[in-house]
Amino acid sequence: MTTTIPTAVVRSAARQARITLVRKYTSPAGLSVVVVSLVVLVVLWFLRDAEIGVAQVGASGYIFSGFLAFGVISAAVLGVAGELQAEREDGTLLRAKAVPHGMTGHLLAKILVAPFDALIPMLPAIVGAAVFLPDVMPRDLLGWVLLLVVFLLGVVTMLPWGAVLGSVFRTMIGLAWAMMAMYAVAALSGVFYPVGGWPAPLQWAAQASPLYWIGVAVRSVLLPPEAAAAEIGGEFRLGLALLVILGWAVVGLLVAPVLLRRMARRQSGSTVQAARERVLAKGY
Repeated sequence: MTTTIPTAVVRSAARQARITLVRKYTSPAGLSVVVVSLVVLVVLWFLRDAEIGVAQVGASGYIFSGFLAFGVISAAVLGVAGELQAEREDGTLLRAKAVPHGMTGHLLAKILVAPFDALIPMLPAIVGAAVFLPDVMPRDLLGWVLLLVVFLLGVVTMLPWGAVLGSVFRTMIGLAWAMMAMYAVAALSGVFYPVGGWPAPLQWAAQASPLYWIGVAVRSVLLPPEAAAAEIGGEFRLGLALLVILGWAVVGLLVAPVLLRRMARRQSGSTVQAARERVLAKGY
């Protein structure tokens, strides 16, 4: 038996996504996200002539590819997990649960918002790099298409895992520890730099994470072919990276709905009240 989402729910989710984006990125807090992007652009400019590695690849290329890869991961995982946790405690999910198809529409709106949450903070750096540092950008139309595919696939892959984190951890402090662990995993999984020179056990550990493959996929699109010498096996393995990322997406899409339904069933007025009392008493 298949379940279809009513057209009215899809329209409502699209309207909610539009309102969310307008409110978020016209507020001072929303506009401040471009600061990091501008800082990265300045760093890229000052390091435009620096070269690292045996292949003498520009340092700006590694920094920019790591920035894009982690931007996708941060928006799709940390952003969604934090929002779900906050909405669980302030009663947003409980109100959505009370409306027919409300939870479906609410989560669909988050799916629509996630790619923009990943793209908008990075947009100033992308535009600036395309104008002032064209060497760190794709060199042809195929490169731009591949970058778009990697970007969308990365968001689709990590979004369910952000929902998993948001549904598993019941307090903001628990989620904060999970986020710190995510930063550590990102630092050790080759998102920002190749791990080809690491010991074999660390290489295998890095490849067990989808973060590694997202980083490899972005580097394969943005960096010159000679940069592959620093990767595991001396090659980018873009095809394998896309397949692994897709596999993680399938697993996440199977696991996330189960945990989200369990979280929705547990939402009640008493749990929201208990969360508010906890925040008033402990501050988190």
